[in-house]
Amino acid sequence: MKNKIVSAVVLSSLMIFTSACGNVEESAENPVTEKHTTEYSQAAAQDITSAVTSEIQPQEKAGDTMKMTVNGKDFEITLENNDTVTALKELIPMTLDMSELNGNEKYYYLDTELPSASEKVGNINEGDIMLYGNNCLVVFYKSFSTPYSYTKIGHISDTSELEEALGKGGVTLTFQSDNITYTEPDMLALNDFLLTKQTSEDIKDKNYDLNGSGSLDTFDLCLMRNRLSQQ
Repeated sequence: MKNKIVSAVVLSSLMIFTSACGNVEESAENPVTEKHTTEYSQAAAQDITSAVTSEIQPQEKAGDTMKMTVNGKDFEITLENNDTVTALKELIPMTLDMSELNGNEKYYYLDTELPSASEKVGNINEGDIMLYGNNCLVVFYKSFSTPYSYTKIGHISDTSELEEALGKGGVTLTFQSDNITYTEPDMLALNDFLLTKQTSEDIKDKNYDLNGSGSLDTFDLCLMRNRLSQQ
């Protein structure tokens, strides 16, 4: 009796396996199933292509930037998108002897009035760059609350060394475009200038004051050489 039950189970398994194989063969010959499989594969391929394409699409452009240099240390400023910034960019590069105020800011009254849209900002954050009135450029190196109104210009991205770099008194700051590149002729021109050799062009208005000292010296030449090697 036991042998008959085992035989019946084996026979049933063979019938199921044969039936399953038959379904596979029929599916392979079934044009509807084949069409569905092809369409599914094409759809999957399109999904993969779309995913890859989205990954290589250009990222959203970051905000415009400017560079502030003090005592050889560069700070990147992410700029606001307003008329004040547009007008300020027309003035750079510029080197300013900024004064100290209240132990939290450096300021300088520009010779040129800039368009302004003052608002009560409420809070000042360390690294904020703002315009007070229409010609006072302010760099804040501490955070605090304020009742005064300012026009926002930008914000220093990394403030970890800002207070130390600015010091306790007046300081010389250089503002310039963050997209300046240098060439070997630039380095040779600066080198000749420092050696008091005659140069083919006037370089005094060039963006060669890399350490923000307000004058051209050998430190600028070293910084230019280093930047040229990194480009």
